[in-house]
Amino acid sequence: MEKTIVKRETGIRLRKLREALGYTQERMAEALDVSVTLYKKMESGSYNISVKTLRKIKGFTGISIDYLMFGEQKVYEEIWMQLQSAEHFTKLKLMFRLIAYFGTDSSDCFVDRKQEERFSRFLDEWVEKYFNV
Repeated sequence: MEKTIVKRETGIRLRKLREALGYTQERMAEALDVSVTLYKKMESGSYNISVKTLRKIKGFTGISIDYLMFGEQKVYEEIWMQLQSAEHFTKLKLMFRLIAYFGTDSSDCFVDRKQEERFSRFLDEWVEKYFNV
């Protein structure tokens, strides 16, 4: 019973990720190099996602495997602390990764409007602090 719930919840997170990317199931299956039928089974929770596929998802989305599989994600404050202690070059790389992932218009990327607002404030503060804008 517990395995079924985990697979279903993982499938829900996978669907939300796909939707946030603006992908169809067909496009997501192509990106992961799996059949559309297999992808639909993963998203519905009726099929386990392989480690190879999880790595592909992480590779092109940056989403943590822990989040995808278990719903665990770092809280904003923890990420902020890690970012504060990082080197400037690391921060710049992260900013470019965020832009590459979310684009310049993040309005379609967040289900939760508060999350979008936190992200926007974070970027504003970061740019102001490190680029003296």
